[in-house]
Amino acid sequence: MRITNGIIQRSALANLQLNMRRILEAQEQATSGKRIRAASDDPIGASQVMQADGSLRALDQYKRNIASATARVNAEEGVLDRLTELLDRAKELGISQAGSNASAATRLTTKAEVDQLLAAAVQLGNQRHEGEYLFGGSQSTTAPFQTASPPFAAAPPTGTRTTEISASQYLATNHNGTEVFLDSNVLDALSQLSTALGANDLPGIQTALGALDSAHDAVQNLFGDVGARSSQLEVTSSNLVALDTQLRSFKSVIEDVDMEHALTELVSRQTAYQAAMLSMSRVMGLNLADYLT
Repeated sequence: MRITNGIIQRSALANLQLNMRRILEAQEQATSGKRIRAASDDPIGASQVMQADGSLRALDQYKRNIASATARVNAEEGVLDRLTELLDRAKELGISQAGSNASAATRLTTKAEVDQLLAAAVQLGNQRHEGEYLFGGSQSTTAPFQTASPPFAAAPPTGTRTTEISASQYLATNHNGTEVFLDSNVLDALSQLSTALGANDLPGIQTALGALDSAHDAVQNLFGDVGARSSQLEVTSSNLVALDTQLRSFKSVIEDVDMEHALTELVSRQTAYQAAMLSMSRVMGLNLADYLT
């Protein structure tokens, strides 16, 4: 088989092109820091990276859900704290009017303040959060309470708002208005005290004081439940952060390039290219006399 100059030139050019492609690949790895830039670079590794990306997107959504749930839990906690203050003040007023020094006139004056406390409690029940009624339950676009007198609501709120805080793990973000204001007897206790004060009814005032104590205890129980939910959100959030770190580390091991190795490989390929260029220049400079000598 005859080896012509054309064959030699084509072979040399092919080698140069191959070396150039290898240099470009090494440069892309060194500049991007990624070993896998397309599925064809490593099909199995690319599949694992895609799965890790999907898991990371899910974790980001769970984190957003937890942030929203935490805000609702904190909002409810603020309401419960305010309700506790209202009940404490109402009890203080009731006790002051349950003694022998009170009169029909003082009780009527005190009734006005208790009515204000009741109106404030109803207002808390209609508190809005992120454009919705916090205690609306499944009817979050409808105000839970319409009046400051029994029965307070034509259709008491029902249902629970839940959110997914991790894979197949759901959490009720807050109680509905029925649980917080009706089942706890908060509104009824305040209403009983107002009615008894207005009627100058001493036994009624004493009965209302007992109802206020029961309502206070019920609110404290709700506090405990809210605290447990808050703790669960904190623990879940910490677990998600740890899992996020693990996934990103796993993805980095598969996808990212060892920078020291990448730079060494780039220099090596550049050296090989320069050597090929030098070799080709020598081959292209040969003539017939060179072959015969």
